[in-house]
Amino acid sequence: MPFSLLFLLLAAAPDARAPMAEARPYHSLDLTIPHAPPVARIDGEDRLVYELHATNFSSQTLTVTDIELRTAEGESIARLAPGGIMRRIGERAGNAHDLAAGQRAIFYLSIPWGDRGAAPLIHRIALLPKGAGRPVAIEGGAFQPQPATGIALGAPLRGGPWTAVQLPEAENGHRRFPYAVSGRVRLPGRHAIDWMPAAGFDRASAGADVAADGSGADVLAVADGEILVVKDASAPGAHASVEDETGTMIVQQLPGGRFAFYQHLMPGIPVRQGERVRKGQIIGRVGSTGHVTQPHLHFHVSDGIAPLDSEGLPYRLAAGRVIGDYADRQDFRDGKAWRTQTERAVDGLPAPYAVIRFGP
Repeated sequence: MPFSLLFLLLAAAPDARAPMAEARPYHSLDLTIPHAPPVARIDGEDRLVYELHATNFSSQTLTVTDIELRTAEGESIARLAPGGIMRRIGERAGNAHDLAAGQRAIFYLSIPWGDRGAAPLIHRIALLPKGAGRPVAIEGGAFQPQPATGIALGAPLRGGPWTAVQLPEAENGHRRFPYAVSGRVRLPGRHAIDWMPAAGFDRASAGADVAADGSGADVLAVADGEILVVKDASAPGAHASVEDETGTMIVQQLPGGRFAFYQHLMPGIPVRQGERVRKGQIIGRVGSTGHVTQPHLHFHVSDGIAPLDSEGLPYRLAAGRVIGDYADRQDFRDGKAWRTQTERAVDGLPAPYAVIRFGP
C-alpha cells in the first residue's frame, strides 16, 4: 500500500457515517494502551502515534466495525474503520476484522493532534458479535497524552541524500514489530528510521571511505552525552540471542531520561563505554551487522537502554533539509528517482521515505 494512502487512512477525522451505538456493558473486549504516547511532531504536524491492544475474552467471534477516539467529555476526535490499522496476533482465520475467542489485535493509530494539550481520552469500539442482529459498543483504553519532547537532536549522518525508511505499512516494519523479551510487550521501533542512500547519493559527502550502498559513512553523535553501551561484533562461537538483531551497536544517554540507539554499525567502534562525546563527533560507521538485508543506520530514541525492551519515543531532528521524497516503498526499492520538493528544514521527525540532505 502506498504510504500516501496509508497516511490517509490513519489520519481520518470524524466522518458523516451513522452514529456509533451507545456504549453499554458487554462481556467481550479488554482494551489497553500499553504506552501512553507523547505528542509527536512529524513533518510539521503534531500527532498522537500509539497502539490500542484489544483482547477478546468472549466465547464467540467479534467483528470490529469502528474505532473512535473521544475526549472524556464525549467529543469525537477521530473515527476510523479497522482497515489498514488492525493487525491480529496469532492465527488469522476468517475475516480480516474478526477477533476469534481469546485472540488479540493491535490497532496502530496516528491521529492529528494540533494544540489540544493533554486532555484525558478514551476509545469507543463498535463490535458485531457472531450471529447477533445488531452491533454493540464498549468504551475503554483510557489514557492521557504526554507532552511533546523539547529535545532537539543533531544529524546522525553527513551529506547524502539519505532516505528516511520507516516501513509503516509493512507487517515486519519497525512500527508493527512488538517485542516481549521480559514478560511485557513493548515497541522499541515505534519511531525508528533506517537511513539508506537515496538515488544520486554522493559518497564523498558522507565520509572518507564510503561505498555506493552507504557502507562506511560517518555516524555522528546527535547530542552531547555519555556512551552507555558499546556492543561490538559477537565472539566466535557465541550462543545466538534475539538481541543479535541489533548487530554492532551504540547506546548514548540523552537529556530527559531518553537514550539514542545507533545499530547495524561496522565492527570496530572508535568510542568506549563511559566516554563522553560531543554532538557531531564521529562515533561509528554505517555497516550491515545483525539482522539486515542491506547496509544502513538504524536510529531510534527510547526510554531505556535495552534495545528490544524499551518504548520507542518521538524526538525532534533539528538538522538536515528535506529535498524530496519517494512516492512509496516500491519506488525506493526499485531505485527509481525521487520526487523533488521545495527545500525546507526538517520539522520534527521526517515523513516516511523523505529524502534528506545533511550538512558537512
